[in-house]
Amino acid sequence: MTVDDERPDVLIVGDPGSVGSAMIEPLSLLGLTSKQLADPTDGELTEELHAGVGAVAVITRDDALALRLTLLAAHVGPEVPLLATLFDKTVAEQLRLAVPGVLVVSPSEIVAPMLAEACLARLRSGGQRHVGPPGWGRTIVDGPLRLLVLSGCGLLLVLLGETLLSGLVLHERWTEAIYSSAGLLATVASSPRIAHAPGWYKLVSAAGILLSLGLVAVFTAALVRRLSRLRLTTLFGSRAAPRSDHVLVVGLGQIGLRLAIALRTLGVNVLVLELDGSVAGVSLAHQAGLPVVIASGTDVFTLLRMGIGRASAVAAVTSDDLVNVEIGLAARAAAPDVAVVMRFGDGEVATETESLLHLGQVFDAHRIAAEALADSLRGLL
Repeated sequence: MTVDDERPDVLIVGDPGSVGSAMIEPLSLLGLTSKQLADPTDGELTEELHAGVGAVAVITRDDALALRLTLLAAHVGPEVPLLATLFDKTVAEQLRLAVPGVLVVSPSEIVAPMLAEACLARLRSGGQRHVGPPGWGRTIVDGPLRLLVLSGCGLLLVLLGETLLSGLVLHERWTEAIYSSAGLLATVASSPRIAHAPGWYKLVSAAGILLSLGLVAVFTAALVRRLSRLRLTTLFGSRAAPRSDHVLVVGLGQIGLRLAIALRTLGVNVLVLELDGSVAGVSLAHQAGLPVVIASGTDVFTLLRMGIGRASAVAAVTSDDLVNVEIGLAARAAAPDVAVVMRFGDGEVATETESLLHLGQVFDAHRIAAEALADSLRGLL
């Protein structure tokens, strides 16, 4: 029950909708009244605290906003019990030091273990058995690597062609032919015998020089681009993309990152797909040693390249419910037998997907987190 004219047991502040709105029902079932203050100004929050509340729950996906609202609530109402949701563990520890007694919870840490258990169901049922550190990983060919390989092969073909022509037409020894061809490839020198070569040979050599110029430019650009980015996958080590018996985690939001880390901690091979390479989760996953591929999880061809046919499960955990449905459909099309786990934030979409599409296990992340946070708040009052 939500009340506006009485002192509420719990004042929910932060983002409009999402977990904060989902908390109202479980709080009511626990016999606690609540009031939601969405995106409040400092003055609005101060006014509510002066009017009197039993406890304050700061529920937001923005750690900076959560920190500001929690500090303000602690300053205005130091005696009021506080609960705050934070994703960053370092910020959470600093907040605990600054505001003793505050209960800091990460909704992603509540939901991720449940998703991990669902992903492990196939392994525990005997469907897949090989888990542990990956060995020789799957080669992930992205745009820069593809250009690097193609331009490198092109340069090698030019070198071999010039060497063959120098040996056959100019009658050079093969060592001299290779040396002069390498000089031509680098556009710094050519064979001294070319002045007496036929006209067609000079034209071919000129074309080889121009082709080499273009290939070197492409090769250099691809190499710089490749080296200037985070190495998100490798052939060996912790970031090696597994070849089989892995969980394909699609989405590197708060839940996706926590899920991938939880699975890796349990010894399960993980490969993460994220469409936006600029999100914070990409660098955090890199620091955690997780293999990440920047690609769309809704594309069947991409899922096949990621080895979905030999994966133990696919977890669709982006922040967009409809995108997760698309991922589930693509996974079913690519590998009908693979286990699919989907995260939703809208309870109605979750119910409709589960009843109509039967794609796999469905989890209403907002409801799960809201129920756990409501229980935590009851312990504070």
